[in-house]
Amino acid sequence: MRMPAALTGGARARIAFWALAGVALLVSHDAVFLAQLGPGEPLVRTLRNAGHDYWGVASLGLTVVGVASALVVAVHILRLRRKARALGTQALPLDRRTYQRRAISSWLALFAVVAIGFLVQENLEHIKGHTHLLGVGALIGPEYPLALPVIGLITLGAALVTAAVGGAEQALLAAIGGMLRSLVLRPPSRLARAPLRVGTPRRSPLAGSWAGRAPPPRLVSVS
Repeated sequence: MRMPAALTGGARARIAFWALAGVALLVSHDAVFLAQLGPGEPLVRTLRNAGHDYWGVASLGLTVVGVASALVVAVHILRLRRKARALGTQALPLDRRTYQRRAISSWLALFAVVAIGFLVQENLEHIKGHTHLLGVGALIGPEYPLALPVIGLITLGAALVTAAVGGAEQALLAAIGGMLRSLVLRPPSRLARAPLRVGTPRRSPLAGSWAGRAPPPRLVSVS
């Protein structure tokens, strides 16, 4: 079953990015409270109250989206690998500088999205539970002193995985494309046998009149 055109190429990459950002927000949110409160009853009580009554359903939804996106990406990479093996080629190792650039770019984008998401989320929760806004205090205020460091670490790990998967995809696509181009531009192979000779058949010596077997050149003579 082929993937619809709307979910290929750039569209698939954008969906995977936002799914990863959602999962990173989920992990970052819980990790911030875990780092500040520690494991145990205070953490459970905070995540169940103080405007977090929706978080159980939201966490389940984000988990389902993340798992589904991971499966789609894994199937896509496996298909590319099978196609490369069928063509007799394989992807080159990922260049370290290219991987680093890709990882940094992904990290900056994920960090910005997750930080903004956490900021909006905590302000909405405080309006619901405490009837006031935190503003940027949700990221740098005394109530959340570890928010930015935790978000930075979580999104960095996600960016490293994203860079590895994206680099593997690009390397496989380049290998497959190069092999297909070489097959199209490859000159036709020479025939193993010698070409057939084209010529007029030789006349049998028995067909001549001197052989005594050919019909006479004239059947009627004119005197």
